[in-house]
Amino acid sequence: MTPSEELGLRIACEVFEKKSQRLIRHRRPNIYLKSNAELFSDWFEDGLDEYTIQKLGANAHPDLIINNVGFELKSLRANSQIQFNSTIPCGGFKHGNISGECYYAVARYTTERNYGYLEDFTICDGDFFNHNRQQAFAHSNEQETGFGDYGDGVVRHRKMYSFPSPLRSVPGISLISKFDNAIEFNSNLVLDGSIDRRDTRGQVFTFFIYRHAMLP
Repeated sequence: MTPSEELGLRIACEVFEKKSQRLIRHRRPNIYLKSNAELFSDWFEDGLDEYTIQKLGANAHPDLIINNVGFELKSLRANSQIQFNSTIPCGGFKHGNISGECYYAVARYTTERNYGYLEDFTICDGDFFNHNRQQAFAHSNEQETGFGDYGDGVVRHRKMYSFPSPLRSVPGISLISKFDNAIEFNSNLVLDGSIDRRDTRGQVFTFFIYRHAMLP
């Protein structure tokens, strides 16, 4: 485990502990309101005041950098595909001169009238989506300027990516990590099994599923 990976796992475990404690007190928080997708972000950031949090702008990746660890936030109503705007999800991030590990906080909610209540939630190692970071970083959005008869137009070559939600394979409340020693960073974690992912070259990558001891 590299120092960057150790920092990423430690911060992910700490954040998962804080979010789990909130879920112990209130198991189904309201994280969605029609025409207001920020409720999940508000719920996720609540209680993380002790950390240095950098919020990136619209269309940037990841959404948050917490003590040099990236967190991309996604909430959805179904365990289907997750849309990623312009960035291939993976276990690392690069933003300007900052780089580090990247985790994905994914929530599924059920709707009642105009509200959405959290059902499943995971903090997932980005390598679960893609492990080849250089390939992911190589895909970038570009734009063509000087377009049109007067040269004042812009053509955006915008890429969109869609990958399966980890909650499809791992429902409930979980921390998904490629490391089997996350319990060393949080004694409330319980190892609940593992899941293998086989890439297109036939390599098998194992991810470990952790639950919180105080959550059903």
